[in-house]
Amino acid sequence: MLSTARVELPAPVEARLKSASDFVDNVMEFAREDLIGFRRPLAASFAFSAPLVLSLVYHSAGLVPMLQAAGAYFAVAGGGLYLVGRAMWPGLVAEFETRAVAKRKAMADLRCGFGESNFLNLARSPRFIEHDNGVLVFADAGDFRTLFFSIESGPNDPRWALYRSGELHRRVWRWLRLPVSRELVKFTTEGSKLPQPNRPYRARSIDAFEAICVAMGEPLDGAVIHRPFDEVVDTVDRLV
Repeated sequence: MLSTARVELPAPVEARLKSASDFVDNVMEFAREDLIGFRRPLAASFAFSAPLVLSLVYHSAGLVPMLQAAGAYFAVAGGGLYLVGRAMWPGLVAEFETRAVAKRKAMADLRCGFGESNFLNLARSPRFIEHDNGVLVFADAGDFRTLFFSIESGPNDPRWALYRSGELHRRVWRWLRLPVSRELVKFTTEGSKLPQPNRPYRARSIDAFEAICVAMGEPLDGAVIHRPFDEVVDTVDRLV
């Protein structure tokens, strides 16, 4: 049976959201902070080497040669920064847009001020459908409902490691999501393991994967499908 409750955001999660919501609003301001903060090797090397070089020239040759060296040094460094900046600008803009989207989501999650705590006690084994980029999960949520997970392979999704280790086969699942961004903050399992079929089910083509998603109404990760678990499993088995 699946149950959901509103809970306070954990302190580390709230702090991370506040940090993301403080991101700048203008790409030029972001580029300026990136440069002033010496996040680029060329800018950092210029900032730290310029005083040393000019001081050596001053002590060895005097003021006028130092000013000449400073002009040449700044001209070369400025040209290098301009050329490197032009090459790095598309990546900088892409990073800004990604973090700007994260800022909007973080602000929305903070305004809500709560997280969604979920608890699922499984009476039957869930159905796992592997594909090239992860695994689809269908679990009996009770009351003629089916829980759907779309787990991506890799370290960014904590459920992937649990699936690979067999821990996702346990009876009790607990997880916490943010209300707007739907980010999965935490996922744990406990209890005894449920029996699983000997061979893993696999969507062996993109057509089979898309057919499953379309047949289920193209649900998002964490969605509840309002169809009985047995009916969903029968439909999926015919499409795999």
